[in-house]
Amino acid sequence: MTAPFVRHARRDLWAGLALCLLLTLFVDVAILVVPIFDMQLYDRVLQSRNMDTVAMLACACAAGLAIYGLLDLLRSAALLAIAEALARRLRAPLLRHAVGSGLAGDATAGAQTLRDIETLRGFLASGAVCVPLDALCAPLLLAVLFMLHPAFGWLATAGAAILVLLGAATDLFAKPGLAAAASQHHRINGELALQLRDRDVSEALGMQPAIARRWMARHAEALAQMHHAHARGHLLEGLSKLARLLMAAGVMVMGAVLILAHFVTPGALMGANLLLNKMLGPFDHLVASWRQWAVALAAWRRIGRLDLSPAAAASAPATALEDAPGLVLRGVSFALSGKPILAGLTLVVPPGTALGVLGVNGAGKSTLLRLLAGLLRPTEGDLLLDGAPLMPGAHIGYLPQNVSLLSGTVGANISRFTEGTDDTLLHADAIVAARQAGVHDLIGRLRQGYETELLADGEGLSGGQRQRVALARALCGQPRLLILDEPDASIDHDGDTALLAALRAARAQGSIVVLTTHRPRLLDAMDVILVLKDGRMQSFAPPDRPQPMPAPPPALRMQPA
Repeated sequence: MTAPFVRHARRDLWAGLALCLLLTLFVDVAILVVPIFDMQLYDRVLQSRNMDTVAMLACACAAGLAIYGLLDLLRSAALLAIAEALARRLRAPLLRHAVGSGLAGDATAGAQTLRDIETLRGFLASGAVCVPLDALCAPLLLAVLFMLHPAFGWLATAGAAILVLLGAATDLFAKPGLAAAASQHHRINGELALQLRDRDVSEALGMQPAIARRWMARHAEALAQMHHAHARGHLLEGLSKLARLLMAAGVMVMGAVLILAHFVTPGALMGANLLLNKMLGPFDHLVASWRQWAVALAAWRRIGRLDLSPAAAASAPATALEDAPGLVLRGVSFALSGKPILAGLTLVVPPGTALGVLGVNGAGKSTLLRLLAGLLRPTEGDLLLDGAPLMPGAHIGYLPQNVSLLSGTVGANISRFTEGTDDTLLHADAIVAARQAGVHDLIGRLRQGYETELLADGEGLSGGQRQRVALARALCGQPRLLILDEPDASIDHDGDTALLAALRAARAQGSIVVLTTHRPRLLDAMDVILVLKDGRMQSFAPPDRPQPMPAPPPALRMQPA
């Protein structure tokens, strides 16, 4: 079922295109002032030699051209307004769909949706949309040519057909070859970049000459293929230009014959020449613009086919787990390309509880944490937080294994680039989170403190500093669920101590902490340990904390000398 906002966008789009078609009709009517001016000038002024008539005709032509320019400007402005209105109406819901597709593991579909919006906006803002509209209004100009003389009309009809056929031949025989050659060229260059990525190995093993010879041979093949495709394209383009020139010369020859036979006047010949050029212009570019129309229509169809309805509620009967506060997993399973990663996880983590997740590599630890962070969606089962379906948002704090900071200030990264009416409050939340993560003093030693600009991926900070800034980002806003994937991977002893303090503070605030780690010091701070094996729950119990050693028997005690 098509979403309501898509139906509204379709209605606005068709209304806008109908308006542009009407403006195009008026534009083509207004342009008739030029051939009419030429006809009157040749047929009346040159014979009467009346300068007053020249002045009157010049004023009328100038007024008509001013109207033409105004109408053409209005048509361009209307297309820009339609493009921006359509983008505004579609951008927010389709962005939400793209994010949802990415969370479901289909990042390609989300990226395609965003590209479709830009394709539609760019198409509507370009001049390509006007070419078929001008072609639709071509019968008006063709009717005027038939009125001047049927020979002019039939010549224009034949010329339009020839240009369309040549354009279709170019699109059919030349452009696929160019696209294939360009694709092969990019693929060869990409393979070369991959082969030379490890320069030390290729140089040490003496592989670079062989790699160069192989690339040059394949590059030569790609260039030859591109040369043949360009040759076909240039041949067809040359034939199209030749056809236009022959038609321009043909109308003059035909007009001269008709003038000598006293069928038309010299003014009619000049008017027919101008009308023919104006009419054939859209057909000369119709095939090229039709490709852009086809791309835009394909993007529009993809948007119309999207399932943008909210996810249906789980059909499974309600259980007592749904009423449990905190984090609830009910029969959660996840499979990737048909391969099961997690299977049948059911557990409850109360508020203020720290859960440690253990397991060998490939047991599904990181996948489980990505599910809890909302980056993936379970293929089966339900994830609930305080009785509501778990969704990504500010109530979740997430620290992945591979820390990534964005370009911006340190304070903006910690506050998650949140914008609000009270920037002071947002800044204060960032400071609180930084203190909780034990990174406040480190930030104070930076050049501009919290206003220090970071490059992409936090370039300029060490691995441990990036880890602790990312921990502060996860803690910002006192999230209800705190997910930490190997949070101690790049930190030293002081950072480890700060991490333990941050975990105690988060638990004291009622947050649920879920982490993976291999350090016994962090595991001892957990309330419960989940052990995964092959994606299944092997155990779910408090950690086995070592008991204090009993005192040795009196007989074995050291006696003072």
